[in-house]
Amino acid sequence: MSRRVVPVSTLVNYLKKVMDENPVLHGVMIEGEISNIRMPYSGHWYFSLKDDHATLKCVMFSSANQKLGFKPENGDKVVLKGDVSVYVVDGSMQMIATNMERSGIGQLYQQFELLKKKLNDEGLFDASLKKPLPMYPMNIALVTGNNTAAREDALITLKKRWPIAKLTEYPAPVQGMDAAPKIITALQAADNGNHQVIMLVRGGGSIEDLWCFNDETLARYISQMKTPIVTGIGHEIDFTLVDFVSDYRANTPTGAVEAAVPDMQEVLATLQNYRSRLMTAMRNTFMHAKKRLVYNASQPVLTKPERLYRDSITRLDYLAEKLMRFQGLPIDKRHELNDKFHRFSQLIRERTSALHETIQDDKQHLLMYAKQCVQTNKNLLVQYQSKMKHALSITADERRTRLEKNMSLLNAYSPLLVLNRGYSVTYKNHKVVNTTEKLDIGDEINIRLADGTVGALVQTKEDSHANKG
Repeated sequence: MSRRVVPVSTLVNYLKKVMDENPVLHGVMIEGEISNIRMPYSGHWYFSLKDDHATLKCVMFSSANQKLGFKPENGDKVVLKGDVSVYVVDGSMQMIATNMERSGIGQLYQQFELLKKKLNDEGLFDASLKKPLPMYPMNIALVTGNNTAAREDALITLKKRWPIAKLTEYPAPVQGMDAAPKIITALQAADNGNHQVIMLVRGGGSIEDLWCFNDETLARYISQMKTPIVTGIGHEIDFTLVDFVSDYRANTPTGAVEAAVPDMQEVLATLQNYRSRLMTAMRNTFMHAKKRLVYNASQPVLTKPERLYRDSITRLDYLAEKLMRFQGLPIDKRHELNDKFHRFSQLIRERTSALHETIQDDKQHLLMYAKQCVQTNKNLLVQYQSKMKHALSITADERRTRLEKNMSLLNAYSPLLVLNRGYSVTYKNHKVVNTTEKLDIGDEINIRLADGTVGALVQTKEDSHANKG
């Protein structure tokens, strides 16, 4: 008895027909948790409905989902109503949902929200607990999984932005039931390693994949670490408890590195800007001090000090003349005038001396201020030059290493090495000859050897192929 053989499409279409015509599978209502939901521009929703034992693919067309008063999210527990059928293209069973009702938040999301509220109420998320990140860390720790995309992204970004830093890796599993305790062990080692900042990173995944980062013990340990820690778990839409207790939360592993270290090119540009500003400030200080000195030196008090008491001398002459006119005054009047004359002379001398001392003091203070400004700016310039030389020396060493490597490769492929092994190159009229057919008896040729070139005359020709025959 022969068996009937049918194509795959025939069988799948038959199963679809059977299910479409089965009234039991029409208007069926099922309950489960939504996962892997997609909402493309077409307006249709594609997702899976699952429980602890099974998963069912579902689709809800825009004509049906527009009637709902909410948009479901991964983890939502819902009740669907619809028809169960077969999707012919891949032969999978799916439900075409016509209605959806909430039945509560998914169990994992509910656990997450409860634990999040608990830790927040205890103050573990307070901004006052966040430690500032160092501006220029030179000793960095990386905690992540071995051979993961997140690790590669972090290493590439670190090498591009801040290659002068020392990096120490502390590998740990980043998924699974036993991941959280091992992550804690890795963080303990990193926290005791005298690092300036720690990066904890992991790529994207479902809530189940990232669940180890919602471990309460792990979150509590991170909140009391002494080293600043930056987390980059999953993608932008993913939030875990460790993100809330860390000192800085980045959207991705790449973002975590960008938050932890500066861009070396920007730092060098900033140093150059500081140097230019410092030189400008020093020039301005010198010019200002020079102008003040020139101005003060040109003042009459220094160039013609006699002007200070010229009027007083005139006044004295006037009084002396007046005194002579009053020689006939009584003795007591003469004594009185003489006393006033001496007091006035003494007052002029005192004021002249005081003014001279004030001018000298101002001059000394001005010189001291100029010297202090010069020394301060000189110290700042030395500091910035030292930092810039350090950064540039590291970059120069890396480029020198690459140059030496390229020179080694170039020497390895050099034709001169072939000549050193006894081979030669023959030229005729400055063109390379690679066959005897290009030569005739009597031709002048040049032969290039390892240490120079010799001239020769072709006297005989012999075809190596002819000898083989």
